[in-house]
Amino acid sequence: MSSNALESQGMVIQRGDGASPEVFTAIPEVTEISGPTGSANEIDVTDLSSSAKEFRMGLADEGEITLNMAFIPANAVHAALRTARAARTLGNFQLVFTDSPATTWSFGAYVMTIPLSNSVDEVTRGNVTLRISGIITES
Repeated sequence: MSSNALESQGMVIQRGDGASPEVFTAIPEVTEISGPTGSANEIDVTDLSSSAKEFRMGLADEGEITLNMAFIPANAVHAALRTARAARTLGNFQLVFTDSPATTWSFGAYVMTIPLSNSVDEVTRGNVTLRISGIITES
């Protein structure tokens, strides 16, 4: 077992308020964070003198981050996510890890979807998809 492995418990995803200076607030009730799902296109640069296929990497696509959470319509941060989705606005987000000092990944993203689910013996759940625009920076 790795003694350097980070615990997930305590990890936070934050949403910026768009002000200057920008203030970040934790998105509450998050139970799972998945992603980013980054990738890049491959550019085929094979020519007639090549002895095998040759490639270069295209632009980075940081992909998406998915948040599973208990959804509370009256919560101001949850309402702001719905507003951002409806308005199609780019917002700033941060993933804050549990290491010390805390590693932070900062990125711009659009709120793409917030489907809700309700079932017997369960709370209202939301599954937020953030589409990253641009590069993720680490600090």
